[in-house]
Amino acid sequence: QPPATTKQQTPKNNMSDDHEPRRRWNRRNSDGAAWGGENSTNNNNTDDHRTRSYYREPVQISAEFRERIAAAARASIVTLTTFSLLVFSGQESLPVAWIGNVFAISVLKPTLGGTFLSARDVFVPMIPVALISWAVSAALSVSSTEVYRICASFCSRYICNGGLPLPMASSDYEEFDVADIFLVVSNPLSLKNVATEDVSSSIQDIGPFFVPALVGTICIGLLVSLLVHVVMMKFARSTTASRQVLILMRQVSHETNQLLLSLTRYMQSIGKDSDVARQARTLIDYHTRRRSRIIKRLGDYLPAMRTESRLGLSNEGIDIDAIEAFAACAKKQQKHAELVQAATTQTLLGEDYTSKNSHVREVKEIISENLGYVLERLALEYSKSETVFFFINASKEDKEQIIHDLQHSMDEYLQAMRQAIHDAEALLQNNDDASRSTAGPMIRVRVTFLALFSFIHELRDVVSATKVTKDKSDKVAETAIARLLSCLKMKWLWNDISKRRLATKTAVGLSLASLWVSIRYLNGHLAYTHSVWVGVTVASISLETTGAAYTKALDRLWGTLIAAAYSLFVDKVFHVNAIAKLLTLTLITFISILVSNPNRPYASRYAATSVGSILYGSFDNKMLVDDYVPTRIMLIFVGVTIFLFVEVIIFPRSSRTIVQAQTVQLFEDLEQFFYQSSKSCSAISSVSGKDEEINDNFVDPLWMLRHGHKEVVVTSSLRDSVSAVKKTFALAKVEMRPGSLEPSLGMNVSLDDVGYDRLLSESENMIVQIDLLVVTLQSLRGYYCQISKEHPVRDLQWPSLVSASLLRIAQQLSEISDEFRLVFPHGLFRPGASNITSIIGAVSLFRRFAQVRLSILADVEDRHASYLDLDDIALSGEGARHTPGFRLTLALAVSAMLGVAQGLQNCGRHLERIVESSFPLEEVKCNENYGHTTAIQFGGSGDSNDS
Repeated sequence: QPPATTKQQTPKNNMSDDHEPRRRWNRRNSDGAAWGGENSTNNNNTDDHRTRSYYREPVQISAEFRERIAAAARASIVTLTTFSLLVFSGQESLPVAWIGNVFAISVLKPTLGGTFLSARDVFVPMIPVALISWAVSAALSVSSTEVYRICASFCSRYICNGGLPLPMASSDYEEFDVADIFLVVSNPLSLKNVATEDVSSSIQDIGPFFVPALVGTICIGLLVSLLVHVVMMKFARSTTASRQVLILMRQVSHETNQLLLSLTRYMQSIGKDSDVARQARTLIDYHTRRRSRIIKRLGDYLPAMRTESRLGLSNEGIDIDAIEAFAACAKKQQKHAELVQAATTQTLLGEDYTSKNSHVREVKEIISENLGYVLERLALEYSKSETVFFFINASKEDKEQIIHDLQHSMDEYLQAMRQAIHDAEALLQNNDDASRSTAGPMIRVRVTFLALFSFIHELRDVVSATKVTKDKSDKVAETAIARLLSCLKMKWLWNDISKRRLATKTAVGLSLASLWVSIRYLNGHLAYTHSVWVGVTVASISLETTGAAYTKALDRLWGTLIAAAYSLFVDKVFHVNAIAKLLTLTLITFISILVSNPNRPYASRYAATSVGSILYGSFDNKMLVDDYVPTRIMLIFVGVTIFLFVEVIIFPRSSRTIVQAQTVQLFEDLEQFFYQSSKSCSAISSVSGKDEEINDNFVDPLWMLRHGHKEVVVTSSLRDSVSAVKKTFALAKVEMRPGSLEPSLGMNVSLDDVGYDRLLSESENMIVQIDLLVVTLQSLRGYYCQISKEHPVRDLQWPSLVSASLLRIAQQLSEISDEFRLVFPHGLFRPGASNITSIIGAVSLFRRFAQVRLSILADVEDRHASYLDLDDIALSGEGARHTPGFRLTLALAVSAMLGVAQGLQNCGRHLERIVESSFPLEEVKCNENYGHTTAIQFGGSGDSNDS
């Protein structure tokens, strides 16, 4: 191959001094319109050969558009089938067909298994809810109207208070249960409590079997949603979750192979071709992030796939155990992949100061020569092993041979890594400047090796694991009674404060909504016979957080207005044509689902289902659409108003305040963690080891990091500090989305979505590094329990260095927390107690972590130089006096500390953005001495003193 400098000296374009840059596109006059404008082309760059023509912008049909079309088509077919069965079949046993359509659209998911799980979550709690509500409704119906009026609101309230915290209640569909309770209990009263004789003459009794008929209507809708997916199984592009899982498995495998290929190019080019190395780092970063997203989608489809397998509806030849093993392996590997990403793409270790150092380049060339092509063979064997074990039906002999080849490649890679470290340290020995400048890159190389070796080892563990076959005849089938008993033994959700608050505020809201049913004037003169819509609206928009409830309330209002306008149009145009009404209902369902917002799908879904409830709900109550639409809009508006009054006035709760409080609390919890980590690490040096030294040649260098650390018990203080950090972060992450949706009334600053999202993302990365740091501390303690008392590693006092570094981070966090205590005395990251200058001054303290990071690296460089200066150091990787696994653990600990330090530095930048974007400007008061206007002259001939 030619020297690396040849490529860098070659010009990358054909531009010379005599020619101007070429014009590749002519997009200056494009306005983005699909049609229109003029497209001018000029091949010779002269006006004489310029031609003009109308152009059309390119249209790209993405995968998202195809998914939207498929989802809209399924929803429209469900609507068409449901109304055809319940309305146009001529049956009269199952009333209110639009309710069946509402449930059918609500449980409809992209896959068969997902739809079945949603339908189960609706159907299982619906049965006890219907029975209880039916019994209460029957008891109240036999009483007088006055007694019914008084008891209705209390019954709905107490049923909600006891029903919402049920263990079997699904958080996704609990509003349906509440709506069913209110509808069953209050609907007879809404027809019974009338004000005038004219209205009473048109009363139609719902009958004693209204509740079973209502349950039957809902079941029809659920069955239709399942039937659509079952029919699709006959086509090539079926909607089964098992098919989607196989596609995602192929995508994960592809991203893994591309990641290993990019890492191979990186290892082969470091120190030789900087341009190729930079491109490879970019690809490593891209494929790692993309692989993470695909694995998350794969995990979301697994429950649906298991359900299809139990129902016997999965694709033929699907091995559920193999798929679950692949998903578990990929999830474990992702942690190692992110460690590779951090070690190769982020400048954690001061590489920006040493990248041009000649000693660093020499070390990188040695690493590249030893690892480059060995890594290429390892990546090839990994790809073959993954394909054989998960994607093809190979024989037992082929699988055993693949395992042997993979293990041989791993041994070669391990030996090449030891040889690379040996050659690099031989070059750096007795060279103080070189050993200091290469400490960071050597840590990077060790972390990369450890992460990649662990990545491959995860697959090795899966394919070599012995499968224990269990006799299916020994398994006792779980009966329905056993499942019910296990469900009743679940923890009662009333102990959850959020569930308790949700049940209480929903009950209060329904009590107020029941007044529209109980009070004769409201029911008889204003809302007859639809007064139950107030309570149904309250039940539908009742959510745990204020922001989510407020957003859903607005979406319900917008969906109602759109559905009302469309229904009036359909009624005017197709007044007597029932078939045309059904087709137009199918059309609006298709359009609504097609254009729905993924972040707020409720508005589109509710608009689609409300058209059916208006057209066919008015028919059931013998009302014209023109009379029904205004009443429905008014009642839904009243329901929204009642619930927002309960949410904001009676039970006020702010997710923004929680996010602002946890933002400050997180750094205090991190301070406690680093203090406890430093305390635990300082005690490692005093651990007594064994009298005889263990032969390192027979010790797996990764045994302690992979398995041995689990036997080392950490202190309760350290364990509690880690738990506190994770709880604080989890609470802030859960409340972030509702906090950004809360209405801004000027009583609290709005949350900067971008700033807080980046802050939470950085905090999540730090938590990963914290877990890694705890593992390394356990491993270090485990190594010190194994090595002899006379081992030379004890003389270097590595635990003292790590402890001092952790304490330095804790001290900086302590200084920041003390300053935050002054500018945020209430523990809330928002303005009010201090001026902006003081707040910026406190936030700017995070910039000091750059110096903390470099000082930690300087201490590591000094200790690394001391290690290389030892006289008795063995230059052979096989005979190294220091355990290779111990040195890998140290490298991992240093990398984790520096990663957290850089993460805290980045958190400071995100906090600065939050202050800049969301904190209000300070009011500037004019001084009385400067009450007049000052004129400033530029370039004038007047007196400068006057100006």
